[in-house]
Amino acid sequence: TLMANSPRALATIEKVEKLSNWGTPSESGKAKGVAFVEHGSLGSGVCEISLNRESGKINIHNFWVALDAGVIVHPDNVKAQIEGGIMMGISSALKEQITIIDGKVQQSNFHDYQILRMEDIPDQIETELIASDAHPEGVGETATPMVACAIANAFLALTGKKLRHLPFTPERVLEALNS
Repeated sequence: TLMANSPRALATIEKVEKLSNWGTPSESGKAKGVAFVEHGSLGSGVCEISLNRESGKINIHNFWVALDAGVIVHPDNVKAQIEGGIMMGISSALKEQITIIDGKVQQSNFHDYQILRMEDIPDQIETELIASDAHPEGVGETATPMVACAIANAFLALTGKKLRHLPFTPERVLEALNS
């Protein structure tokens, strides 16, 4: 495997595989995607999505994360940081977009700059912290970048199509489906 020389990284993949029941197929109309991030700490994530093929809206049902951040001093704070990063990543991957016309930003506040709303949050986010005696590492930048990759991989598994441009708006999803 690609992580044969990195046992700590491989352990995050193996742990998230168990958390998400990776080997068990998702129920009809859903699919899972995986991603790995190394940003000081090591993290792997799996998300499970479904898709409204008429509207192009991606729904995130579950997100599982396994994290090795070395020695963890405040586990509850680390879990909260990871869960918040997942939510920010979903918002960024599915909603957030700034448009510029004639050199002027078109969005001025939250009425026209879309962010994740309560109706769009996952049913579940589960974070598993892997015990380690390695040097403590930061966790603030580990969760967010894995989200778009996991969503894109789940979309590929579900549809056979690739999403290549963020955010994965319904318009871009429909374009990918019809290409």
